[in-house]
Amino acid sequence: MTESTQKAPSSRRGRHRGTERGDSRRDELVHVASELFAENGYRDTSIADIAQRVGVTQQALLYYFGSKPALLDAVIDDRDGAAVAFAEELAAIGGFDAIDALPDSARRNAAEPNLVRLFAVLVAENLSRDAVAHDHFVTRYRRLRRIVAGLIAEGQRTGVFEPGIDPALKAAEVIAVIDGLNTQWLLDPDDIDIVAVTEQFAEGLAETLRPRA
Repeated sequence: MTESTQKAPSSRRGRHRGTERGDSRRDELVHVASELFAENGYRDTSIADIAQRVGVTQQALLYYFGSKPALLDAVIDDRDGAAVAFAEELAAIGGFDAIDALPDSARRNAAEPNLVRLFAVLVAENLSRDAVAHDHFVTRYRRLRRIVAGLIAEGQRTGVFEPGIDPALKAAEVIAVIDGLNTQWLLDPDDIDIVAVTEQFAEGLAETLRPRA
């Protein structure tokens, strides 16, 4: 199998951890790989590119990760999770308070544009079923949809939200709006106020979810 299709064994993700110096070097490699993947994409970033920017040999980089797909795993493990964790926080809040807190995701993204860019690039590169991180992103989006749908369903169960709305469909819509807005903002940050647009969207979402008289 080629580099772009072979998924690295999960055991490689923690490879050569254990010493303070080793952890520091590994974290530096993950950070630089994240930057280069965001700038150039995974496919157009080589092991040599990453090693050169850090100032180590390719052999030294491979000592920590074993392969480029394993390095991508490490980047995803290190950088991913913020969106899922935020969705879980909203679900724990529940009701209209959760909807009101939705713009906090935009504020977080505005403070970390490189992280937003990294995942926009990686998702686009992994649409093909045989791409190295395709399964990860499928699982990630399914989990996000389940969390948001669960939030809506719980609000319906308690009588807070309109019962006639399909939670699964609305969850997919919410995530699509956020992702689409992120893309527009990355392309044209001077013309898109990501926080203001998200605030407006949250207001409209609240009205949609409010029980009809």
